[in-house]
Amino acid sequence: MADKEAKGLTPRGVETKTEPGRYFDANRTGLFLTVAKTGTKRWGQRIVIRGKRCEIGLGGFPVVSLAAARRIALDNLRAVAEGRDPLTEKREARAVLTFEETARKVHEIYRPTWRNEKHAADFLNSLTLYAFPRIGSRK
Repeated sequence: MADKEAKGLTPRGVETKTEPGRYFDANRTGLFLTVAKTGTKRWGQRIVIRGKRCEIGLGGFPVVSLAAARRIALDNLRAVAEGRDPLTEKREARAVLTFEETARKVHEIYRPTWRNEKHAADFLNSLTLYAFPRIGSRK
C-alpha cells in the first residue's frame, strides 16, 4: 500500500476514490484531494507562505482535473518563490467592487460613445452628486 501512495494520484484513481479522507499527490507541490463523507471531491494545496503554513483551495473535481490541479499548484509554488502571495492574489481576484467603483469603470468604458466630453462629465457628475453619497459604498 505504501508503494501505491508513493506514486501519487492518477486520473483513474481520483475518479474511483470514495473513502472519505485526504489523499496527497507525490509530486511535492503539497497537492491533495479531499473526499467528503458525501462523496464530493475537492482539491487543495498545503503551502508555506512567508514562513506560515496555509491551505489553498484549488477547486472541485471533476471541474478541475488532476492535471489542472497540478498546474495550479505548481503556479502557486512559483509565485511563492518569486515572493508573491497566491492566497492574497486569489482573494483580491474574487473581491466584489462597490457601486462607485463599478460605475466609474463603466463610465470609462462608455466614455468614447457619448457625443462629447460634456455629456460624459455630466453623467459622472450626476452620480457623484446624487448616487455615490447614498449607495456608492454598497457591494
